[in-house]
Amino acid sequence: MFSIFFQQFIAGFFVKALASFDDTLTRVPLIAEITGGKLGKIAFSIGTLLALTVVLLIAVSLSAFLNLLPFTRLIIAGLILLLAVAVYFEVFIGRQDEKLRERFQRTNLSRERFIKLIGIGFLVSLITLIDDSLVLASLFIGDRLNRFAVVIGIYAATLVQITVVIYFGEQLNKFRYKKEVAVLALVILAMLILIGII
Repeated sequence: MFSIFFQQFIAGFFVKALASFDDTLTRVPLIAEITGGKLGKIAFSIGTLLALTVVLLIAVSLSAFLNLLPFTRLIIAGLILLLAVAVYFEVFIGRQDEKLRERFQRTNLSRERFIKLIGIGFLVSLITLIDDSLVLASLFIGDRLNRFAVVIGIYAATLVQITVVIYFGEQLNKFRYKKEVAVLALVILAMLILIGII
């Protein structure tokens, strides 16, 4: 029983880590860097966890629909490859980043605005993570014996991502091949889904 739980936990952790690799290497470090000190980053991270909860609900609903279709794995793998193309050509990144930078710079990140920053973190993270709902839906396709373990793995991966962003956000922003590594992670994930490993 424990081995099944652990396998499902690892599946959730691994898929979430790969799915959010593009976010961790591109948009999230930018936003984390401009939120101010650790207090601002923690507030933003709380918003991220709340957004993830919404994204998980979307993923579960999406998986219920995909379970009704034939060639489900092929469809999901194909959509993830399209997502990889979109990441490579920076479809989701553009002028919005500069607008976010200006907005956060104008925001006084005092303790009194902690709640406001949680709300901003939620909205920004929801927009950033919404594409992950497709990838996470693959975890709920078919008969999963322990979906609770999958969900715990997803949240564990998110906490690791948040920790990396809080402590290494600036270093990640300086990494030259962010886009290429993010695309590679999505391609690997699509292949693993296609051949049935995930």
